[in-house]
Formats: sequence, structure tokens, C-alpha cells
Amino acid sequence: MTILTRQEFLNILQGDWATYVQRFQCLSPDTQSAFLVSQGYARFADLLSHIIAWFEVGYHAVERYLTDPQSQPREYDVDAFNAEAVAKVRGFDEDNVIESFEKMRNFMLEFVKALPDTAFEDERVVNQLNMELVGHLSGHNIPERE
Repeated sequence: MTILTRQEFLNILQGDWATYVQRFQCLSPDTQSAFLVSQGYARFADLLSHIIAWFEVGYHAVERYLTDPQSQPREYDVDAFNAEAVAKVRGFDEDNVIESFEKMRNFMLEFVKALPDTAFEDERVVNQLNMELVGHLSGHNIPERE
């Protein structure tokens, strides 16, 4: 795995993640549907809720790593975790979830900006940020416009 710098994480948050919703919304309805099916989600709001939940996991993990040198990554039942994230937004319309996604993305942006330089020397921190910001983007990458 490539070690990313603070600036590279910020670039991802200010670039690819900042345009994520817009890129999805620019797709045709058929392409949107096909993408969501390929991702295993019924609604775009459900996919966004999954991303929000994992961003929160990443934030809390980094906080633990910075305060406890012995802290190790937590184990998750990924399917149950994802189902819970989706259940939390059942009944919310897409605009509300998009707003929550943007709040969380901006929170992560400010969080990464404020991390001490030494945080990027901690392999656990860098791995966690890489997993949540880069890995999730790669796993849920919006297809190119038609």
C-alpha cells in the first residue's frame, strides 16, 4: 500500500468525495440504477449512509490510535454494520442524507487538517484513513458519464 500524505488525503476529500454526489446525479436514471444494483443498494441515500457510517468509524479509530498507543483496529460484522447504517436512514429522503454526507465529508476534511504531523507517522492512522477515504472511493467509484 502506498503511504499517503495529509495533503493527498485532503485532495481526495476536496476532489473526488466533494464531487461524488454531483457525479452520481449526472448519470442517466438507468446508469444510476445499474450502479446501485452493482453496489448492492436500493437507493443512493443507502449507499451514502454506508459511506457516512464508515467515515465515522475511521474518525473514531484515528482518535483512539492517537490517545492509546496500544489500540488496535476493531473487528466488525461488516454486513450487519452496513445493514444498520442503511436502517438508520430508512424514511429519510435523499436530500437529507446528501446533507448528512456533506456534513460528514466536511467534518473529515477539518479533522484531517487538524491532525498533528506525527499522526501521519502512525501506520494505524494512515491505514485507517486510506481504508475509509481511498478504499471506499475505489470500491464505490461512480462510473464515468455516458
